Amino acid sequence: MSITSRRSFIKNAGTVGAATGVGLAGGFGLASPDVVAAQATHPFGYPEGGLDVEKTRQLGYDGFKGLVLDDGTRHGGCAFGAFNAIIGQLAEVVGAPYTTIPRQMMDWAGAGVVGFGTLCGTLNGVAAAIGLVCSGRDARGFISDLMTWYSETPLPTNLLAPTGDLPQSTAESNLCHVSLTRWCRVSGLASSSPERAERCARVSGDVAAKAVELMNQGALGLQVPSEKTACRTCHYMGPDYAMGQFTHGEMNCITCHINLKEKNVVPTGH
Repeated sequence: MSITSRRSFIKNAGTVGAATGVGLAGGFGLASPDVVAAQATHPFGYPEGGLDVEKTRQLGYDGFKGLVLDDGTRHGGCAFGAFNAIIGQLAEVVGAPYTTIPRQMMDWAGAGVVGFGTLCGTLNGVAAAIGLVCSGRDARGFISDLMTWYSETPLPTNLLAPTGDLPQSTAESNLCHVSLTRWCRVSGLASSSPERAERCARVSGDVAAKAVELMNQGALGLQVPSEKTACRTCHYMGPDYAMGQFTHGEMNCITCHINLKEKNVVPTGH
């Protein structure tokens, strides 16, 4: 669905609901009529005007630093911060069922999944939020675009810089380990430094804000990283494992596999 048709569909859904007096929100306990227009593509509701991008950025940052939830428990870190920035707002603006979702459910995903340095916790948290908010096809599209944006954008954006600008780096990967290592090399600061923690707090806000921006606009269509596309010329899924045709994924291969550019082997029989 194009950006124009997506927006038109959402707008028309609200118009039809208002004209006929039929509320789509009833079955989900949604808070107010302004949520109904987005119901067609967001099964549990999403504000017609979207969420505030900069408020989301601030909430992601604050969530990383740590928040006390209604049950009295304190939570923080990248995955919780990014997830809470979106779902916490929707709990206030939309209501149920977002109010029933335990936001601490993303604690495990911090620092690349309990500190293992795999998928960046901000992406993990935001992908979970998008998966709750959007229908399956849209969710996959938004998450794909977000993954590409993260890997190719200098971060942190420093749009939220309470202590001044920090050095920026481009991860060229979606992995916590790679992203942090690249930033540490650019900045000359240790991974255990307070500046690195501040960097991750800002990235938590940046990634949550970008996710909201994408969902607000209904915009899809970023290309997968160009290096990945180039690698697939020779390295792709297929039955001939002796030829290396067993790769799978959308990340930039060259980040880790530095010799792939030198390989120009055309599989036999293709």
